[in-house]
Amino acid sequence: MAAESSDPALTEDSASLQPDAPASFANAEVPLDALPGTATVNWIPLNPRFARRLQVGALIRAAVFVAGGGGLHAAVLVRNPGIIAESLPWLPAFFWTFLGGFCVWSVVWPLIAVPRRGYVAREKDLLYKSGVFWRSVKAFPFNRVQHTKLDNTPLDRRFELASLSVFPAGGGRGNRVRGLGRETAERLRVYISDRIESGSEPAEESRPVADSGAHSEATGGAGQ
Repeated sequence: MAAESSDPALTEDSASLQPDAPASFANAEVPLDALPGTATVNWIPLNPRFARRLQVGALIRAAVFVAGGGGLHAAVLVRNPGIIAESLPWLPAFFWTFLGGFCVWSVVWPLIAVPRRGYVAREKDLLYKSGVFWRSVKAFPFNRVQHTKLDNTPLDRRFELASLSVFPAGGGRGNRVRGLGRETAERLRVYISDRIESGSEPAEESRPVADSGAHSEATGGAGQ
């Protein structure tokens, strides 16, 4: 029976051709209870003047719609009074009922929608919740934000409000948080800009606080 080869040089060459063993890889499961959630977030409500600002804007639009509808109604009745009266007698009543209902709904809706919006600034992101029937919670991580911008319309300035827009890195459409007090929006903008540039833990004095015009108690959950 032939003896097996035991050449040490051959053994070393064979070992050098062996690929390195893969490093150990761990992907442990995370318990569902350990996942962070937004149910315990102390949401900061929007400035209470924001609802009134939306109502004033709705009243202005309603006045424009009513004036335009009145002009259209007069033009149609003057040109074709017989056709409307014979073939579509229900059209004027339907038109004004629909327009009146839409105007009333647009004035009442801010009182329903605005209290269900809120935001909170954390160390690494900004959360914003909105929605009445279809509710959503958006997170804007600071390490993905490229820049921020403040803007306000003449009506916003009348109520001392501003909107904060957050734009992601690499371009794309930004996300806007409306209904902030002008001073609060500027403090949030400075806070986010500092976090983008430094990437360090925020100093205690630089932490944003609730809007000075907001309610003293924030709403208690994302689904409220």
